[in-house]
Amino acid sequence: MPHLRTAVAGRLAGSAMELRDFRYLWAGQAVSAVGDQLFNVAVSLRVIESGGDAGDVGLVIGARMLATVLFALVGGAWADRVPRRRAMILADAFRLAAITVVVLGAFDSTTLALAVMTFLVGSGEAFFRPAYGGLVPSLVPEDRLLSANVWRGSMESAAAVVGPALGGVLVATADTRTAFAVNAATFAVSLLCVLAVTEPPMDRAGKRSSIAQEIREGLAAVRRVRWVSALLVMTAVQTMLVVAAHMVLLPVITQEEFSGPSTYGLVIAMFSLSGFVGTIVVGRIRLKRPGTSAMVFNALFTVVPLVLLTPFSLWWVVAGYMLAGFAMMPFNTLLHTALQRQFPPSILGRVSSVDWLCSLALLPLGLAVIGPLADTVGRTTVLVVAAVVQLGAALLVLTVPGVRDFHQEEQPVPEDAEV
Repeated sequence: MPHLRTAVAGRLAGSAMELRDFRYLWAGQAVSAVGDQLFNVAVSLRVIESGGDAGDVGLVIGARMLATVLFALVGGAWADRVPRRRAMILADAFRLAAITVVVLGAFDSTTLALAVMTFLVGSGEAFFRPAYGGLVPSLVPEDRLLSANVWRGSMESAAAVVGPALGGVLVATADTRTAFAVNAATFAVSLLCVLAVTEPPMDRAGKRSSIAQEIREGLAAVRRVRWVSALLVMTAVQTMLVVAAHMVLLPVITQEEFSGPSTYGLVIAMFSLSGFVGTIVVGRIRLKRPGTSAMVFNALFTVVPLVLLTPFSLWWVVAGYMLAGFAMMPFNTLLHTALQRQFPPSILGRVSSVDWLCSLALLPLGLAVIGPLADTVGRTTVLVVAAVVQLGAALLVLTVPGVRDFHQEEQPVPEDAEV
């Protein structure tokens, strides 16, 4: 179906918060996002309480990531096959049940048991996220999509500050079971809010293909839009070589240079807080070329490996991370908006899942190899490569047709074409 293009992509015609259904959806996700961040703290500390070590924590947290990678594409196809509201309700109910088992003490807290629980939570997330990505454009007119994604991005940035802090307070003042109980309550709130949403009917006539075929159709739709393919490949490479380097080396460098885990928390909190501010700002300025602006924002993340190379002082590192956070959340917001405008509603679940998968799939590999690489070739080499990859990939992608405007006329693909 054809899509209208706004003359000025960066201008808001009105706030998405004026729309009842979006308000309910956003409110539920605001609470749930805090719970997601709280969950990471609670499950990590529960592993330690049970006698586990850092490797066990990595195994448990990695189980959630493994589930999302395994089921993301299936979740996207499912989101385009059934009403998205229904998919989200089932996913929230499934995750609520998984956490409730822990709260009730229905099984022990061994590393294996906790890994199974986090795998189940990640599986529910793999079905929820694509449905959410596809539902928003059906609730919000195109001229308010940027507003909707600004609200989403600012909510996620705020949750990244509030959630870990709340988790730490709950564990310190009560115990990990209490933290899990609060996490379960956030899923219940999300479930109630989704129940209050009225999803407009969408024509799903003719959808009789297998799940595998529908996944291939989603991949084909992404592949034939060159600017989208280029951006998702860029995201995957940057995640593996740059984001992974940041995740592995930041806690090591802050511990060595500034003596204390609290400094690591401060850097992450300021990164998220500045992301909140950046998201609000990008929703209020006029961008004639949203793609070009987004790639400039993406390139600014190069400051992260640069400040880790030169940790002159804590505030130098904090300032670098604040600039990076201020830039990267607007990049994500502009990209989500562009994807929602580029593709028809019937495949948005699958497109969202491919986007999400590209942001996750290579991260475990990066996390696995960055540490040994830093030990073998040196931390400086790893960070220099990360800086070159981040900046070089952003500049290279700008040469792909369609990137500067975040738009390309989609070409039909014959049904018998190979994917």
